[in-house]
Amino acid sequence: MLFVWISPVLLFLALMASRTVPAVPAAALSLGLSVLIVSAGIGPVGIASAEMVAIVVAGAWVALPAVLVILTGLYFTEVLVAARNIPVQPVVTALSPRHLGTICLFLGPFVETATGFGVGYVVAIRAVLASGIGPATALALAAFSQMLVPWGALGIGTQISAAIVGIPVEMLGWRIAIITAPMLWATLLVYRRILGQAGISIDAAQNREDAATVLALSLLLIVTNALLPIELAGLLAIGPVLLFRLWRQEREAVFSLGAFRQAAPYIILIALLALTKLVPGIHAILATPAFTPGQGAPAFAPLASPANVLVLAAILGCIAHGQWSALRAAIPGALAKGTRASILTILLVALAWVIVRSGIAQAVADALRSAMDDYAALVVPVLGSIGGYLTGSNTGAGSLAMPIAESVASGPVLPWIAAAAIMAGSVFTAFSPVRFAMGQAIARATAQDSRTALRLLLPFAVCTVGIAVLTVFVARHLAG
Repeated sequence: MLFVWISPVLLFLALMASRTVPAVPAAALSLGLSVLIVSAGIGPVGIASAEMVAIVVAGAWVALPAVLVILTGLYFTEVLVAARNIPVQPVVTALSPRHLGTICLFLGPFVETATGFGVGYVVAIRAVLASGIGPATALALAAFSQMLVPWGALGIGTQISAAIVGIPVEMLGWRIAIITAPMLWATLLVYRRILGQAGISIDAAQNREDAATVLALSLLLIVTNALLPIELAGLLAIGPVLLFRLWRQEREAVFSLGAFRQAAPYIILIALLALTKLVPGIHAILATPAFTPGQGAPAFAPLASPANVLVLAAILGCIAHGQWSALRAAIPGALAKGTRASILTILLVALAWVIVRSGIAQAVADALRSAMDDYAALVVPVLGSIGGYLTGSNTGAGSLAMPIAESVASGPVLPWIAAAAIMAGSVFTAFSPVRFAMGQAIARATAQDSRTALRLLLPFAVCTVGIAVLTVFVARHLAG
């Protein structure tokens, strides 16, 4: 029966691995199979048809905040493109290790944190290609733009994972930051190795600057996540480091009127997030009304959604450029790019909710504990990695890993297990076929280029999984 209960997840994984069925139909088939199993009375817990409908609706409700941020985040990006307000980029006139480091390790992650959904990847790969680097190496270097995906799209995927596992997101942010810190150092080492294989040498002074700025980013991530809401924490950690890097290579030009105009939408976005999240009076007003459909789904306050901030930032950003037509011109592009991701998010989160509420997750956890005893929790980060790779989304990674995380552990160790799985799943979006298909199209790369890029990134993948699994092992050991 255990095989029958987990067959919806196995079906989704098999369809995605085969690459013969698109993600949305695969998720729809898997959700339908899970509903059929539970409704037919062969699940671990008997659930009436009316309650089954309520569970699916609740799962879709949990996904609603992410869907709104997906669409408005893409709208924000499309407005910038339509207004010809490209994110701040250094003008690369020569193959400079400093420029490459800024693009791959800071600029790409900053844009990904603000908007999500691979936008940082697009910015990074275009800039790297403009530097004269070949397609295979460019694909590998652009993947580092995804290293802060737990905070991507203002951290909405991490918030959804927290809702699935039933943990306040405030308990996860600083833990993810601590686990991310060693991953950032692994990133730097693999980044240097890839440049070395491409024949690009980095002198000792630049090595020290790269190490110092990565260290600063690591520390700022921990501090900001300990003190601030997740929507702000990632941006305010990487923003100052990116500004320092740009100043080091552009000097006074970074503070010119032109640079300020280009950065204005991001500055406005951060300012509005600070107002809505940090000012108690404003936050209290926006927190009501809040609604929930029941079935364990958390309440959602529409006025407090970051989606509102993204739209307002897009509007105010247009004021700086006078490109009012961009507000209307951006709508079709945002809908075209965001519809598939939105539907996939709803289906996967609904699937996760069915797995949790039907008792399937608990049954799988009991089987894992029976087979692996205290080591069952080590499977959770691996599931997160698989989910991130196959779906190209940390929401997808959380939808696969969080139901099991919630069932294999409880108490103080659970937030660490969830944080490790979120970090691993988020990083593995960088290797997903979704991201590489996007990169291949931009770089006009061949399948061989993609395989070469994945080989270059293999140490990065191994280090990420190793760090996540080790975190769970240590957390379990310390918890006794």
